[in-house]
Amino acid sequence: MRAAKLTSVSEAWACPARKRARVLCVVSLAMSLALYALSPFVTLWTIARSVETHDMLALGQTINWTSLDASLKEQVLDGLNLGHATEAADELPEFGASFATNVVSNAVDLTVTQQNLGMVVDQAMGTAAPGKMSASTMLSAVGHAVVRFTGGNTFEAAMVVPGHETETPLRVQLRIERWQWKLTRVDLPAPVPHPVMEASLSSRRPA
Repeated sequence: MRAAKLTSVSEAWACPARKRARVLCVVSLAMSLALYALSPFVTLWTIARSVETHDMLALGQTINWTSLDASLKEQVLDGLNLGHATEAADELPEFGASFATNVVSNAVDLTVTQQNLGMVVDQAMGTAAPGKMSASTMLSAVGHAVVRFTGGNTFEAAMVVPGHETETPLRVQLRIERWQWKLTRVDLPAPVPHPVMEASLSSRRPA
């Protein structure tokens, strides 16, 4: 009786309909993984094309403005070295840092908007004239970008921006939000810090 049950189950599992269902499940899973792996590259390519064609409306649709503003404020404040600047102040150092932080925050909020996005991109990319970024150089930079998944829903790309070859790479971070990849962070090119070399001179005393 038990052998008959096992035989009937194995025959049912091996029937053509069930085989097709298993194949469809495997194919669907493989296609889903492939789409997931390719989707951030498509978004990155869309961003590059929007910058190259100066299509700021399309570029703005790929941005999470709250996250991007926060990353830009962080970079500006780091560049100001507020900690070192306020150490030497004798009066109200906390107020001075807070005031500078508010000024930077307001400046970023007023500057980095959909209306001013074209000007911000031109300044960041070092473009002499608006919309004059070469398609070949921009897309070539993206093609040579170093990319990696930093998490299940985060993706990072680092690329050398034309005209900024001696500086740090431009880094962009994408994150899945509402089933779409959004640009959440941009680390702009900056001068490469050089370590300060200190030489100590030792004098020899005659024995």
